[in-house]
Formats: sequence, structure tokens, C-alpha cells
Amino acid sequence: MSRMRVLRILILWSVVCGLLSGAVSGCAHLAGSRALTAPQPLPADIAAYYDYPSHTHQATIEPIATHRAYREFLVRFPLSVKDFEPTEPVVEFEWYESTRSGRRAAILFNPILGGDYPLERGVCRYLARHGFHVALVHRKTLKISPDRDVAHIELLLRQGVLRIRQIVDWMEVNDRVDAHRMGSFGISMGGIAGVMTAAVEPRLRVHVVALAGGGIAEIICNSHDKLLTKPRTRYLTHNHMDLSTLRRRLHEEIKTDPIRLAPYVDGRHLFMFIALADRTIGRENAFRLWKALGRPEVSLLPLGHYTSYLILPYLKWRSCRFFERELAPST
Repeated sequence: MSRMRVLRILILWSVVCGLLSGAVSGCAHLAGSRALTAPQPLPADIAAYYDYPSHTHQATIEPIATHRAYREFLVRFPLSVKDFEPTEPVVEFEWYESTRSGRRAAILFNPILGGDYPLERGVCRYLARHGFHVALVHRKTLKISPDRDVAHIELLLRQGVLRIRQIVDWMEVNDRVDAHRMGSFGISMGGIAGVMTAAVEPRLRVHVVALAGGGIAEIICNSHDKLLTKPRTRYLTHNHMDLSTLRRRLHEEIKTDPIRLAPYVDGRHLFMFIALADRTIGRENAFRLWKALGRPEVSLLPLGHYTSYLILPYLKWRSCRFFERELAPST
């Protein structure tokens, strides 16, 4: 490699590091509101809606890789539901098991809307290297389908909550997990799923919610992200529907919504990341969720939805410190 090329690479790297350093230094950290209190009791009808038949785990556990600090497995078992036919009848997740001795705290990781989880695996491995067990949930992309009623979205959302709860079942009985020290981490759609699950799953005690917002209808109808605008346009065209009608139908059909379930979430043990230039979730929707949760502890990022991933090291570090504080062994 020529000296000139090396020099160019060094200059480029210096510029990138400078930009990242500036972005991190521009992050504002706000402590949780002093007005945060215990959540409202979960109504019986909502609890029943997210209940499922008792089941025994007939899980298949496939080893993937072994590292000095952790081991990786792929776990599968049937999804247990009632009152509807599941579209994804198999629960599948990656299990990152810390090699540190004793029962360890465990984190359930909810991924972004689509993709093959490269970003999420990096976070999971980081947490595993710091002594946490981590379950990375597998799920399909959640989109509006032109040939299905919007009620199908509610089916997928409810099904997603049940999937997460049954992974918690598996974690709870794992002899390497301290069942009293379990939490969740979610990014984007995964953060939304994390809030909704937090309302109905008390065994997950603490939560990190990154780049999320609410409600579902506002995000679908107002987002400027092509990941949502393209299927939204196809749906409207195929069904000869205008945007206001779609918004109304979504409000009518979607029960599994972070704003609706926020009063039952304990914001005292929740940490948020909000991107101030977010055009995917929408900054207004992000702050709407933050307020609905009682204004919990938050880091404000001077970036957009996708450019926030440039400071992923900061997100990992800050989240790990939060989990270490909130899930410390009792003395």
C-alpha cells in the first residue's frame, strides 16, 4: 500500500472519529422524572388477552459457536396460543450464554423491523462478554399487506408478545439464569415490542428502549422511511383508501400498542434513547412514548434513526452500565 493511500485512510479515519466524538459529546442525558411512580395494576381483560396455554418446552438446542467469554446456541420450540391460528408457529431465538460461573442475569433482545440481525448480534456479544446471558428473538418483518385487513397487524403484534413471554418461560427455568435478574433490550420496532411486553410480563424487571415511539397508527401513517411508506402506498392504492381512513382503521383494530400499554410499565426501571432527527419513528412519536411512560431516564441523540447506529459503541456502553446497575446481585 502506498504512503499516499495510507495517509488518505488515516485522514478519513480521523474525520470519522471526530464526527463520532462530536456526536457522542452532543448527547444529552436526562435523569428520570421525580414524579415517576409505580405502574397502574394490569386490568384483568388485558392480562387475559396476552395469556396462553401452559406448555412444556420441547426445545431443540443447536450449538453454533464457542468463545472464551460466551457460547452461542440456536433454540426452537412450538409457540403456544389460544383463540387464533399463529402465522409463525415456531419460536426461534439465539442464546448467548456467558461462561462466567454461577447464575447470571439475562437480557431478552428484541430486534429491529427487518434484516439478518448483524447489528443486534454485536450488542448481544458485547453484553455476553460483560457477563450477561442474552436471548436474541427471531421474527419476521412486520408490514402492511395489501391483500389483508389491518386487523392482521394486531394479530402479528399480539403473537409477538406471546413469543417473547414464552422465551422468558424458557429463560426462567434455565439453570444458568438468575430468574430474579432478567431484563429486555429493544431497538426501533424491537423497542416498541419491549414496551408492550414490559406491561404484561413482570418477570422482565428492567428495560432499555432505543429509537422507539408510539403509537403504531401514527408511526405507520406519518413515517418518512421507505421501509414503511412503500407498503403503505401499496396498501392504500390496492384498497382504494385514503390516509385518514387507514389511520382510523388502525386505531380501531390495534390493541397491542405502546401508548395504550404504557400506564402498566414501570418507568422507574426503564432507560430510553431518543434520536432528535428521527424521520422513521418520528421525534414527536418518540417523545409521546417517553411522556406516556412517565418521563423515564433518557439519552437524547443529535442524530437520525439510522445515523444513530454510528454511535452504537455509546449505546452499548450506556445500556450495559444501566443493566449492571439495575440487575446487580442482591446483597
